[in-house]
Amino acid sequence: MHSLKRRCLTLIEMMIVMFIIALITGVLAYRYTGSLDESRAFKTKVAIERLSTILNLKAADDPGFADNVSTEWQDVVVNSPLVSNPKDLIKDGWGQDFDVFVENNTIYVHSQK
Repeated sequence: MHSLKRRCLTLIEMMIVMFIIALITGVLAYRYTGSLDESRAFKTKVAIERLSTILNLKAADDPGFADNVSTEWQDVVVNSPLVSNPKDLIKDGWGQDFDVFVENNTIYVHSQK
């Protein structure tokens, strides 16, 4: 009579497999987080360039705008025909409002991150 040998996974083998899966997941999550930060930084850089261009065009069209730029810049973005989605341009990649200020008759846009 043939005896059937059943091989079951031991607790140690299961723990090793779970450790390997957790290690792979951790590496992938770390790489994914780095990609998210890079994409947020890129979005912020592009938004700063667009926002600066729009606000400087408005200042060239209306010289008095530069005096009130820190309080009125969001209204300009919302009402600008150059912007299709103003909510994306008002905040940086991390969801923080941009800092807009005037120095030497030039409008600067800055992000906290």
